[in-house]
Amino acid sequence: MIKIGANKGHGANFLVRQAAILAAAGIVARLLGFLYRIPMTALIGDEGNAIYAVGYNVYNFFLIISAAGLPAAISKLVSEARAKERYDQAHAIFVTAFFLASTVGAVLTAAIFFFAEEITAALGTRDAYLALQTLAPTVFIFAMMATIRGYFQGMSSTVPTALSQLVEQIFNAIFSIVLAHVMWNFALRRGEAELVYGAAGGTAGTTLGAVAGFIVVAGLYFLVRPEILKESRLSRGKAQAKHKDLHDEPRSQIVKNIAITSSTIIAGTAIFSIVNLIDTWMVIDRLGHGGFEEVRARELFGQLTGKFNPITNLPAAISSSLALVLIPSIAASRQLGAKKEMHHKINAAFRAAMLITIPIALGLGVLGPQIVALLFPSHPEGGTFFIVGFPSIIFLAVSQISTGVLQAVGKIHVPIIAALTGAVVKVVVGYFLIAHPAVNIYGAIVGTTLCYLIAAWINCHFLHKFVGVRLDYKSMALKPVIAATAMAMGCFTMYHLIYGFVPGNAFAVIAAVLAGMVIYAVFMVIIRGFNADDIRVLPGGEKLAKALRTKGII
Repeated sequence: MIKIGANKGHGANFLVRQAAILAAAGIVARLLGFLYRIPMTALIGDEGNAIYAVGYNVYNFFLIISAAGLPAAISKLVSEARAKERYDQAHAIFVTAFFLASTVGAVLTAAIFFFAEEITAALGTRDAYLALQTLAPTVFIFAMMATIRGYFQGMSSTVPTALSQLVEQIFNAIFSIVLAHVMWNFALRRGEAELVYGAAGGTAGTTLGAVAGFIVVAGLYFLVRPEILKESRLSRGKAQAKHKDLHDEPRSQIVKNIAITSSTIIAGTAIFSIVNLIDTWMVIDRLGHGGFEEVRARELFGQLTGKFNPITNLPAAISSSLALVLIPSIAASRQLGAKKEMHHKINAAFRAAMLITIPIALGLGVLGPQIVALLFPSHPEGGTFFIVGFPSIIFLAVSQISTGVLQAVGKIHVPIIAALTGAVVKVVVGYFLIAHPAVNIYGAIVGTTLCYLIAAWINCHFLHKFVGVRLDYKSMALKPVIAATAMAMGCFTMYHLIYGFVPGNAFAVIAAVLAGMVIYAVFMVIIRGFNADDIRVLPGGEKLAKALRTKGII
């Protein structure tokens, strides 16, 4: 149910609840976004994934330019206008933003579509032009969808955004697989390049998913539009009655406000997108300098972008969602001057992220090849990437949580500096290491790990400097690392014991993962790694926490 009304009476709990809805939807959407890559990879393989990634990375850059900052910017401006009971002005901000975003989106869509071949050729993978062309309309659709999502979020409702995200990813997953097969068979009949058309079919699913998400959020807007317009007329009448000289904010000023507010968000997000674009060109090119043939270089790049990156981004979805929930809660505590409460929330957020991220990272470090072979049986290569790159998962989580805290306390420039510094290191390290034949693609993974490590360190340094919070490293890092190390050793031993007696990789992986979960939980209890806050978040957690405390377990 979408309620239209003043922003009054929305306390910290309400804000956290709304953010939690969005966070949960984000996690599910990310999971769906990963699952469809499994059948996609079975069809187009590692080289096809490379073609897909080139088109997607270019599209993602233009998407960030056109729409990344809009939801947050519009949400902020609309919320401020509604707080003053200027609902007419809030709607005027939305209408202006919608036409602005539509215009920018349409121009970028046309540029991408007509210059797709030149863009992909400049990146060294001309075969990706068709995949990029099928993605081009998505920039226009997303720009419009982002404004509506931002308007609803400004009215303190995250349900439309969450619902549209889920619908978008469901359609994306289904049609990416279906259209990849259709386009593959079409190319086969015509004697065309199957990988090029198969990758384009996969990206076409992204476009159809965006259309479905837009229909949902636009439908919800038109459902409540009569009430919005009625509310706007009433607020304007009240304002006119109170002020003889009522000056509405001019459209040009609204555009300026949107641009200023969204530019910081775009700047921070665009840094990593630009790095991905550089990687798109650099990895394949530098592998060539290292003596790899083009097909093999593409396969390695496809393993990186189609397996390593999506899998490592799954635990990152949890930490980014925690950061999303954290922002309004930390901001509320800061506004109330509750410094002790704010510091407690910050430590709790880091703990929650590390309790989940550390065991996943170490588990992937010891079972990466086996897990990749389980998920991608027809193309099992790339699992060894996790042996080198598992620490990047932990550093990315720390970076995301610290970014959320810094945004909540108004230090939005720090994460941009941190991201930029890390990105420069990543590019420099990758450039030199990837061309070394003995290192090759692992150079990109080392560069990524250093990038997140540096960004996390800078964020945490300034978090202490500006907020004064002392992170409880023993609780949030040391104890989970001890338990996760025992878990990793147990997983490795269990896998090889079972694999020696029961033929087949799947059963041994599943058994090892389940055993690892038990070992991790047991060790955390033994070393008193859990506390009452960790238990309370579970269903029936209050009673369980009380019982465990009575028995001296926590």
